[in-house]
Amino acid sequence: MDAREEPDGSLLLTYDSSVLTKWLVGATLALLATAAYDYFIGTRGDERMIGLLAGAATCALTALVMLEQINFRVDPQSRLIEWQQRWGFRQRAGVTPFADVRHVSVEQPIGDTGVPSRRVCLHLADGSLLPITVGYRPDGDGQISKAADKLRAVLGQRPPTPAESAGILIAQGRTVEAIKILVDREGLSLAEAKDRVDQIRRG
Repeated sequence: MDAREEPDGSLLLTYDSSVLTKWLVGATLALLATAAYDYFIGTRGDERMIGLLAGAATCALTALVMLEQINFRVDPQSRLIEWQQRWGFRQRAGVTPFADVRHVSVEQPIGDTGVPSRRVCLHLADGSLLPITVGYRPDGDGQISKAADKLRAVLGQRPPTPAESAGILIAQGRTVEAIKILVDREGLSLAEAKDRVDQIRRG
């Protein structure tokens, strides 16, 4: 994800996976062409044909799932976030006032190991969640976390404490993720993190 500060002071958050999608579509066509050649000319057998068609279907499905394009313009002058999202065949757009954004969080999928995958989410006043990117993206260089910091700065928010992040997750019913944050960011044991979650839940 790219976070670029514009000359007018606004922050532009963009992401475009269409290049990867084009490569996957190309691989799909290559596999289908090979399958067609084998069917009409070659004599490689049914097993190879099944493998080629399965590979083509996998590439096509992956291309559809991976296709994501986002454009978020965060304007401190109008105090509005104008956004557009495309994920697969689904497209959404809207305008969100700064006042409706309660928190900005950086999320990781449960069980994430190795190179961390993250996404930035806006927690809105009505309790809904507006993810900047629908999918989790590799963030080995920390660019997604830095983009979240820039977004918070434009919105005039500070990064949430581990307890606040856990509280947000608990309110959404995501207790396991809340425990993981307390273990990772506060160095608590699993039992201590569970006790802390219970305390936060009781208020």
